[in-house]
Amino acid sequence: MKEHLSSERISKWIAGDRNPADEQHLRECAQCSTEMARMDELLTQFRSSVVAWSALHQGAPNRWQSLERCHSYAGGALRWKLAVAALSIAIALPIGKYACDRQRAAEAHRADIQLWEQVNTQISRPVPAPLEPLMKLVAWEPAATELKTVK
Repeated sequence: MKEHLSSERISKWIAGDRNPADEQHLRECAQCSTEMARMDELLTQFRSSVVAWSALHQGAPNRWQSLERCHSYAGGALRWKLAVAALSIAIALPIGKYACDRQRAAEAHRADIQLWEQVNTQISRPVPAPLEPLMKLVAWEPAATELKTVK
């Protein structure tokens, strides 16, 4: 006798997967044969309680069928609600995306116009902005200088 049967081997034995080595071990080992007898007794009790419960409820109306009808109705209503919600989302998403795209385009257009005005202001200056204080110091009158040079 090497070692006791594992719970996996005992479960396989009860399920019908038997081999000669396990059978011999069960004949020789009192502990494993006791465990096997205990498991067999538990399964026998379970089987008899299921048969008794089935015989007791055989003529009674099946409660599960009435519950299934309720669930199928609720499930059908739920399916319709989900379908309506999905359709609403499928319609609302493109509309919202279109409105968002139009808003972004309008903001980009305003930013372009503002940039164009800034560029136009900078280009139309007679001198660059850092030189403007110097221009105030010097009185420049192009007509007066032309007259002096002509005389």
